[in-house]
Formats: sequence, C-alpha cells, structure tokens
Amino acid sequence: EEGSNAASYSIRTMQSSKKLTIASTMKDPLTGVMKTQEYEVNGPLSVMITTTSNEIGCETMNRFIVLTIDESREQTQLIHQKQRESDTLKGMLSEYDSNEVIKRHQNAQRLLKPVKVVNPYAPYLRFMDDQLRARRDHKKYLNLIKAVTFLHQYQRERKTVDHKGEQIEYI
Repeated sequence: EEGSNAASYSIRTMQSSKKLTIASTMKDPLTGVMKTQEYEVNGPLSVMITTTSNEIGCETMNRFIVLTIDESREQTQLIHQKQRESDTLKGMLSEYDSNEVIKRHQNAQRLLKPVKVVNPYAPYLRFMDDQLRARRDHKKYLNLIKAVTFLHQYQRERKTVDHKGEQIEYI
C-alpha cells in the first residue's frame, strides 16, 4: 500500500473507467518541436494491496474488497507452530509439495479461456442499500460471483446467442 500511493489515482481511474489515458510531452525527432503524445491502456485491472496500516484512504478502500486477518493470540500460536514445523524434515518436504501445487494451479490458469459470464440469478439477488458505499460494494459482489464462475468455466455449459448477426459465447 505504501508504494502504491503515487499511483493510487491512476489505479482508481483504471478501475472505474476500465482505461487509462496518459499524455506525455516528447520532442519530435524530425522537427525538434515538442508535441503531446497520448497513450491509452485498456483494462480491466486487478490489484492486490497489502498493508499493516489501520488507515486506508476511503477513495481507494471503496474500490476494493477489504479482507482483514485474524489477530488473535490463538492464531499467533498456530503461526508459530507452522514456522517451527517448516524447520523440520516434514516441513521441508511440505514445501516441495506446495511448490508442486502452485505449478498445478498456474497450469490450470493457463487453460482458462476468455468467455463472457452471464448470471441468470442476478435479478433475484439482494444487497444492502442503506449506505452510499453499497453502490460500489454491490458491483464488487457481482464481480466476485463472475470471477468464481469464470474460474469454474469447464464445469459450466457453454452457450451462444446470436446478437445482430454475431455469435456470442457465454457461460
């Protein structure tokens, strides 16, 4: 979070508008005249921020799903136990197994194909509406459902719809 402060406006802009346009002044190599060059980057954008700070800017926080950690004594004891175990033979072998699982997950991600996600239950879902931030939180909720569906795309029936002469595939 600390290192992203300078980029937070750009990150928020990219998340909201799905694109970021940046203007830069450059010297034309042929004429030597300074001119403005625009660069456009299209989203969507995925960002994960971690921080130990208790305060996160509200403009940034309301665009993210915020997760907190268990700070209980019991959780600290479990962490210490796991850290001690990592120094044992069992822990070393477990690290090898973990690396294999990570490789398997990375390979599974490579199998995912771009596909549109349609939620036929969306009209029936309800979400809190008594706070202003619910406007953005609701969209995060819907996007979380889409992400889970996308990750399980091989367990979903692929369908197509003809729209203005174009076949659109979706799950």
